[in-house]
Amino acid sequence: MKIAVKLFLIIYIITNQSLLSQDNNKPKLVVGIVIDQMRAEYLYRFQENYSENGFKKLMTDGFHVKNVHYNYTPTSTGPGHASIYTGTTPSNHGVIGNNWLDRKSGKEMYCSEDNTVYKIDMDNADINATAYARSPKKLLVTTITDELKLFTNKRSKVIGVSIKDRGAILPAGHLADYAFWYNSKNGNFITSSYYSKKLPKWLETFNNNKVADSLLNSVWNTLLPIDKYVNSSADNASFEKIFNGKEDAAFPYDLKRLRKQNNDYGLISEIPFGNTLVTKMAKAALIGERLGKGKETDFLAISYSSTDYVGHNFGIRSKELEDTYVRMDREIESLLTTLDKEIGKENYILFITADHAARDNPIYLENMRLPGAFYSPLDIKKSLNEHLSQEFGGTNYVEYVGKSQIYINKTLSNREKVLKSAKSFLMKQEVVKEVCIPSLSTSLCNSFMENGYHSKRSGDLLISYNFGWMTDMKFGTTHGSSSNNDTHVPLLWYGHNISKGETIKPYSITQIVPTLSFLLNIPLPNASNNVPIFELFK
Repeated sequence: MKIAVKLFLIIYIITNQSLLSQDNNKPKLVVGIVIDQMRAEYLYRFQENYSENGFKKLMTDGFHVKNVHYNYTPTSTGPGHASIYTGTTPSNHGVIGNNWLDRKSGKEMYCSEDNTVYKIDMDNADINATAYARSPKKLLVTTITDELKLFTNKRSKVIGVSIKDRGAILPAGHLADYAFWYNSKNGNFITSSYYSKKLPKWLETFNNNKVADSLLNSVWNTLLPIDKYVNSSADNASFEKIFNGKEDAAFPYDLKRLRKQNNDYGLISEIPFGNTLVTKMAKAALIGERLGKGKETDFLAISYSSTDYVGHNFGIRSKELEDTYVRMDREIESLLTTLDKEIGKENYILFITADHAARDNPIYLENMRLPGAFYSPLDIKKSLNEHLSQEFGGTNYVEYVGKSQIYINKTLSNREKVLKSAKSFLMKQEVVKEVCIPSLSTSLCNSFMENGYHSKRSGDLLISYNFGWMTDMKFGTTHGSSSNNDTHVPLLWYGHNISKGETIKPYSITQIVPTLSFLLNIPLPNASNNVPIFELFK
């Protein structure tokens, strides 16, 4: 009997130690960070002004995947966030742009629009507030965050946080506990009735602290002496945005004086303090929702948007952008410090990437004697309409022109002839590199076009523009093309069971999800790429 009891105790101890080991082998939290419009080279170009505990720490102590690209067009915020978290391209997940033409209604559709829900703010819910009627309804497949919720029978918590609604909603997926984004009318973080009929108490407290106000009543000057910013062009370039009430695009920016003339609370999106606000909000969500404190792995999806706005306003060579990334480095440092304190250094997995990159303003390219120019989508629409009217008679052939696609009037009886004529005309334009007609079997598309094409949502003509060309704009930069400038983004991994190292092997953005799936031992999302980043498993 004594031998049997001892044997039972030994088996019991071994079994429980094994179970404990298995339980300890999974992270308490996954933190996914998307830095909007971040080019991969920013990790190096601005590196000398980074701290030792931000980007450098992740590059030194984590795993750096140096050759990650988007594999579709257009490269934009909505498709980027959707692709990162679904592990597939717009051809499957359906988010073909930030906006597209809805064939049924004939109206422009926004990627997270949903008029069946309404905003939830500090005041009473306003069912008529369609400007904030948002949900993941337009996303047609599951996300890694959805699969985590399904795997744990919804015991895992999933939270999305961003200035932009699409930056919070699409990563958090269909089953999220919450997605929170910024209300540019009053400085609050809000959600929609898709998630809850009221804000959690901790968020009410956060909003009542008026963090946006305190940031907007300060001055934006360079964090470091401006003469240390040697990896950007001279301050106040001709193609930089000048805020209302200011005479030039040069430091410093007196935000308290400028805010009322520049969309008031909305101004915070366009300055690096918008990223500071998101960091503070992410920390509040981490603590308020007790993420990483339960038995299951939780997920915090953070998207930093101000980097995108600063790039659009000032361009990729500006002093404003360099300062924004020096400050972004400090946001990462601050977040890592909080995660180490609240969750524990080895208890979370963190990855950082971007939803797209960006390219140089053609004025800058011209000054540097490099190829590039502007083109006008409105002029393309007008001239194509005129050409088709001359050839076939009538008017109103072109319904909508997006970043990389054109919608032709669906009521035409001679659509095939019209499409072929439109392609022939467009190919003669200096700006156009390639045109594809997906509906015609004789029309071959390149892989970027095919991956970005959804048969129910995309346009009739897919367009690729020549490298260096950009839509006409008064200042800053944009994105959307298949050039390396727009597709090459960073990817850093850090934390639980992540070994130090780097790889230059080419990977696509859709391989983040299968990597996470295998690291967490949960199912792949239903349309996901199934090839992980192999080096992370050695």
